[in-house]
Amino acid sequence: ASTTFESVFNTFADDVPDVQFHELPQVCTHFVINTDGTIYQLVSLSIMCRQVVGLNYTAIGIENVGQSDRQVMDDAAQFQASLKLTRWLRCHFGIPVRNVIGHNESLSNRYYRERVPAFRGQTHDDFNRGDMNVVRADVQKLSCRA
Repeated sequence: ASTTFESVFNTFADDVPDVQFHELPQVCTHFVINTDGTIYQLVSLSIMCRQVVGLNYTAIGIENVGQSDRQVMDDAAQFQASLKLTRWLRCHFGIPVRNVIGHNESLSNRYYRERVPAFRGQTHDDFNRGDMNVVRADVQKLSCRA
């Protein structure tokens, strides 16, 4: 939760070892979407990010500047950019809409696998199932055909 791109960038962009395991990458995300709809790619899609516990091995991370799901969803420029990016990723990688999830859905996801006992059960509040049902319905409307 942050109100500025700079704050989000500073959280995810430092290339220092993880404080607990002393490994790279540190906490990171592939993309950040600013409130004006600008999409920033911070990390190559060929790199695994530590972004969502239990799903890092398969997840593509998208972070939105904002304090809540509602704030992001009510910001037309940001939400449309988020849908556009999600559509591109989904179509490019053949990801079914049902596999577009929010952080809050990670623990119940069928792909969840966490090998580090201290991390098991950790998740975030953002983009809960109800809000993600809205997102998935909007993403479903966006065809992969040109």
